[in-house]
Amino acid sequence: MSTTPPPAHLPDDQADPDEQCHDLVSGYDEDGPTAFECGAPLRHTESGYRCARGHSYTYAADRAAAGWDYASDAVEAELLGRAGVIGVRPGDGRPW
Repeated sequence: MSTTPPPAHLPDDQADPDEQCHDLVSGYDEDGPTAFECGAPLRHTESGYRCARGHSYTYAADRAAAGWDYASDAVEAELLGRAGVIGVRPGDGRPW
């Protein structure tokens, strides 16, 4: 997913049919378990974007202003905490 703001010609709540969610989801193919891109259309918001399947992303400037950032695990969350930043889980936004 790009980290650029929404195009100026689209309202914040309108999905851009040319942009798709690149979050990885688990699934299966002929070789067994695998991961693939979500592919759902994106809808831009004031602070980031959401896809039609519920994945979301918040722009770095908005995360910094709110005092939190994404942390992929508890160790990363602890390091962020030492810097005074709340580490949250990328999948559901809950603090570690």
